[in-house]
Amino acid sequence: MKSKLNLFLLISFLIALTLTIWLNYQVTNRIGDLAFNKEIDNSTFKVCDEERITQYYATNSNYQGGKKAIKKELKKTTEQLTFKNSGFVTFRFIINCKGKIGRFRVKTIDSELIENNFEIQKIKTLQTSIENLTKWNAGTWKDKTFDSYYVLNFKIEQGKITDIF
Repeated sequence: MKSKLNLFLLISFLIALTLTIWLNYQVTNRIGDLAFNKEIDNSTFKVCDEERITQYYATNSNYQGGKKAIKKELKKTTEQLTFKNSGFVTFRFIINCKGKIGRFRVKTIDSELIENNFEIQKIKTLQTSIENLTKWNAGTWKDKTFDSYYVLNFKIEQGKITDIF
């Protein structure tokens, strides 16, 4: 009887240990995290808490005036750019707790949702235009300010940017 109890306690301990390790991994490693990459990221951009970067919808980080203001400020750039294909360009980046942006990652797909390679110089022009936007609001929750991720999508139809969302 005593050996069965010891075996039960050992198995319970191992299960609890495994669950603890797994939960810790889940909390500290999220899909889509934008870790600093010295080859592509600006070293002067700093996040306030590397361990706690939230999603924009969880802390209401945004651009002053919303997407409408972004469209207005990027209008000149978006009207001048022309592309060979249709599709989508998605920029994902971090708004730090001070309202500065950095750690850009770009994904491009065609209208069939297959990975696409738009002209790199035009993508860089779009990114530079986004980097020049200055009215970012850091995420807040319960009177605390947080770093957060943000996503901007550009829809391209017949070679022209037709929407930003």
